[in-house]
Amino acid sequence: MRIAIIGTRGIPANYGGFETFAEEVAKRMTQKSIEVLVIGDKSLDYNKQYYIGVQIEKTKNSKPQNPIGFYRESLKKAIGWDADFILMCGVGGTMLIPFFKSKKRVIAVNPDGLGFKRDKYVWWKKAVFYSQYFAASKVSQHLVCDSIGIQTYFRKKIGRKRNSTVIEYGTYLNPFLKNKIKEDDFKKHELAYKLNEYHLVVARLEPENNVKMIMEGFLNSDAKFPLVIVGNLNTPHSKDLIKYKSDKLHFIGGVYDREKLQLLRAGSKSYWHGHSVGGTNPSLLEAMGSANLCVCHENIFNREVVLENGFYFENSKSAAKLFDEVEANNFQNLKNGALERAKIYYNWERITDMYVELAKETTRIND
Repeated sequence: MRIAIIGTRGIPANYGGFETFAEEVAKRMTQKSIEVLVIGDKSLDYNKQYYIGVQIEKTKNSKPQNPIGFYRESLKKAIGWDADFILMCGVGGTMLIPFFKSKKRVIAVNPDGLGFKRDKYVWWKKAVFYSQYFAASKVSQHLVCDSIGIQTYFRKKIGRKRNSTVIEYGTYLNPFLKNKIKEDDFKKHELAYKLNEYHLVVARLEPENNVKMIMEGFLNSDAKFPLVIVGNLNTPHSKDLIKYKSDKLHFIGGVYDREKLQLLRAGSKSYWHGHSVGGTNPSLLEAMGSANLCVCHENIFNREVVLENGFYFENSKSAAKLFDEVEANNFQNLKNGALERAKIYYNWERITDMYVELAKETTRIND
């Protein structure tokens, strides 16, 4: 069995969810005696042939600057390597699939969330993205959806009724669950916060992530603890949000130090998740793996992940009530429930096994 993963910037993971996914799944596949190739783009700062047992290649193209060239070169490399199963992450190369189809291999697509619904895109960009999702539905030999909500959309709205599988993302358990947080930990990372005395948002500051709704709810509540917002401040929408900055509302920018972000998660009173257009969101999974009290925007994607192990808000008014309720109580049962679900359902071993089983079933290659 030879499996190639394409469509990510490459591993070692230095970017986002797809890269982390590729690294975690690929290294576990190699432990099961499967040959794995991960193909990244030209930005990959790694020049060895193997990483953690996984074969590494990179293209001469940039994924964000030339997606068609990136996916075309990646497909050629994967086929030249004689892959039995090619997993394409993202929809940027789906229109190329008909030119590379063969009975010798299976090309599966993981489209990620419903990116064409993001408010930051103008209408014609949304149309382009939608056409890529439509193509993924029609030409991929198999569709891998990261949530039931995404699969349902493809079935009901686009008509992809066969050859689709739900395989979610995995997550880690926060190391601070074992290593209890000390006051010096915050000082070490130059954070002026105290354990369980701040609320947390970790998100791209885009309209569909409803950070403004969370902020308005917070400002209209009687919450005494500050709301800490982690997210890059260079988006157009962030300029509107940062106007609300105050002694109680803290924007600390993007946090790329993993230990620092783990500390912020583990030490928070509550984690607020406003994402509304994606499937299984890695940031929400990390909150669950940190035993956070998860307070989420009311939609099918977040409900599917957290179930009854958290709270949900529909608007700033309901968010304000929840801020008051969260500060007045601990809700340890909800934290424990979210953590247990992360352990059992969203662990990388289970996710890897599902991908291996899918590859075997679709290629008819067995042990």
